[in-house]
Amino acid sequence: MSGVTSKERVLAAIDLQEPDRVPMDFSANKATLKRLLKDLDCPDLFSLIDTLGADIVDLRGVVDPVYKGPVPQKRELADGVWENYWGWRTKIEQTATGPEEMFCEFILADKSHEEIQQHLWPQIDWFDFSDFGQRLEKWQGLAVMASGPSVWQHPSFLRGLDNLMADLMLAPETAELLMDKFTDFYVAYFDKMFSMVPGKVDILRIADDVGMQDRLIMSREMILRFVIPRLKKIVDMAHSHGVKVMFHSCGAIFEVIDDIIEVGLDILDPIQVTAKGMDPQKIKDSFGNRICLHGAIDTQYLLPEGTPEDVSRTVKEMVNILGKGGGYILSPSHVLQTDVPTANITALYETGLNKGIQNA
Repeated sequence: MSGVTSKERVLAAIDLQEPDRVPMDFSANKATLKRLLKDLDCPDLFSLIDTLGADIVDLRGVVDPVYKGPVPQKRELADGVWENYWGWRTKIEQTATGPEEMFCEFILADKSHEEIQQHLWPQIDWFDFSDFGQRLEKWQGLAVMASGPSVWQHPSFLRGLDNLMADLMLAPETAELLMDKFTDFYVAYFDKMFSMVPGKVDILRIADDVGMQDRLIMSREMILRFVIPRLKKIVDMAHSHGVKVMFHSCGAIFEVIDDIIEVGLDILDPIQVTAKGMDPQKIKDSFGNRICLHGAIDTQYLLPEGTPEDVSRTVKEMVNILGKGGGYILSPSHVLQTDVPTANITALYETGLNKGIQNA
């Protein structure tokens, strides 16, 4: 497959084929991205992706529609707290390795069902896509990924995770109201995006963590009731435009991978190998002929604490296991954060480029 573009390489892997080499994905938080641009002498993200040899660009924060809503897209409140147009609030906190954005002050935490209904919910006409396609042209050699939808995690940013968990049991109609507000918005928003730029977006990424380190965050029955039907609405919309769908959930989610596949999802991310039951070989054997696998390079211990040699060895191992026969996209198992040294990041991508689909 000489002369294969990044887009073709990624789409082949999603279709469970074996491309010329294993495709790679990249994402980093703002502080880490800034450091990498400096360390690798790259003027911008486009150059960095090319330098690393990554094949996917996530549009969020890179190419967005023009915001024209009646409330500020983002505004600063007191004490360093920021609020976006949804009403969720964040604050930059200094950690041992650098700044991280944290969610705080959940504004619907103590609101009634009726008050939640009356919240100022975003509307699709707050976003102008008129020049969106033109600004996408630069990225068309890559696999273009739109990200942002969530049916479970985003409601928790307004309600608070503990309150939303309680709602599932004690006030399911309130949980469903919140989840439907987000689901319906994201279906309409991305339907408009894909309609405005037909064929120019390849992947839609949904992020909804339903796993913890050793078990699901809620019962499988609750996932089937509250999460799965709403995921299906987004998946069906994306597929109607020919867009593939990636589902991200950290944690021990082996128990619901079959359910995720049944929804019609095309890519499973991030294969958190340190979580209980998430053995890469078992996942490949059980599901690798039905869904593309994405991730598996540990960001909990390996990338922050290992040596470049440790990283290179693990990349080769994951390519051999998850990439065998195709259907694997090499990537860190989470957005790269400030605790990951640049040398380990370059080791990951250099090994990915050199390793390809060869056996060790």
